[in-house]
Amino acid sequence: MRLTADICDENEKEIEEGSVQILSLPLRMYGKRPHISGEVVTVKAIEDNSLIRKTIEQDGENKILVVDGAGSQKCALMGGALGVLAKKNGWQGAIIYGCIRDSQELLQLELGVWAVGTSPLRSKKLNVGLVNTRITIANCSVISGNYCVADSDGVLFSKKNIVD
Repeated sequence: MRLTADICDENEKEIEEGSVQILSLPLRMYGKRPHISGEVVTVKAIEDNSLIRKTIEQDGENKILVVDGAGSQKCALMGGALGVLAKKNGWQGAIIYGCIRDSQELLQLELGVWAVGTSPLRSKKLNVGLVNTRITIANCSVISGNYCVADSDGVLFSKKNIVD
């Protein structure tokens, strides 16, 4: 298992050039899995998790869901039920620029989840948002097909797999 600190040490040039990005936004860890890595699938979903559910329902083997929820703290974009579904479908985890709920349930799942915080309120269900689109979270621009590594030290995005 290659941790984010080691990857940063080995990829200083790529970080300087911008092909490896370090998320400058501090996210909190939820979920039992402290380290995840895999291919990115993006969803832009602001206060509506309909497309998050539809994405998680698909095969997520070696994939990480990266959600641009605009940092909203009004409602949760993921909770225990979606966590169970993500685990069932093989997802490594999720990076959510927004909130989660059912944090105690997520902490019991063998899944990695990073989010801004928690909110007890569930999201809207209006099928509003975009899947597989370019998203920007803080200083990072991410598209589906990029790669992500996340652990207790931070979240990295790369155009190529930097774990192997």
